[in-house]
Amino acid sequence: MYFCRFLKGQKVPLHLTSMIFTRFKNSLLGAVLIFVFLFTGSRLVPGLAQEDYSVNQEAYLQVYQSAQEALKHDPLIQNGVFYSYPYYNALGHPFLDIKEFVSGSVNFRGKQYEGLSINYDLFNQQIILSWEIDGILQMCLLEPHFISAFELKGKRFEKLDYQDGAAEFFQLVSEGPAVSCYYSWYKERREVHDSGNRSIYSFSDQKSRRYLLMEGRLSRYKSNKSFIRIFPEAARSQLKSHFQDKQIQVMESGEGDMGELIAFCNRVLDQMAKQGAE
Repeated sequence: MYFCRFLKGQKVPLHLTSMIFTRFKNSLLGAVLIFVFLFTGSRLVPGLAQEDYSVNQEAYLQVYQSAQEALKHDPLIQNGVFYSYPYYNALGHPFLDIKEFVSGSVNFRGKQYEGLSINYDLFNQQIILSWEIDGILQMCLLEPHFISAFELKGKRFEKLDYQDGAAEFFQLVSEGPAVSCYYSWYKERREVHDSGNRSIYSFSDQKSRRYLLMEGRLSRYKSNKSFIRIFPEAARSQLKSHFQDKQIQVMESGEGDMGELIAFCNRVLDQMAKQGAE
């Protein structure tokens, strides 16, 4: 007897089909395995219609390995809105740093996923996941509501509430016990005309808005003056002297320099706390 489907004139033996259904019918892996088996079996295992049991065993293992590959990422995270890149004729691109997808990690629905192929669309503020099944590229948008943090291109991003309870992604630049520094990255888009007078999009270089997180509140700074004003009045004189001595310009400082500055700010606040406790 045969459980029949006709792909390239081949039939799938019933005993092999039953083996797969019996072993995996109650698992998520089984669902994908059965799908791969029924719809791609003849392509993956050209000897599937033969009656030789050892050949069928080998075919079964090939199908199983194909399903394992399809599930190397939890399908839960792949259950997003289908994504297709819409800016092929644009000048520039909307992504963080480079256009290419790279390996990163995402905390999604409270679960940490490592080694994902992701990218960060700064213009639309979207995280895009890509993966391959049988050599075919798949892409989807990850639901921001379920993302608490992600790491990409050497940067760590966390979701924080800034204004009116609207959650956004912020890069953690430097973290301390009393004050931390975050950047919010974005790109702008405008319409321009190419040499053929066709209207196309052009993306700006990426830009950042800069913030301090202190006592659970994010405060934006745009200059040395607004940076220092975020701190308690008792700390401002010491911070101002440090800025002058080190010739600091916070809007021009690199991330390493900001790390040193935030460490100094935390020491100042720690000294204040100890003096207040005496």
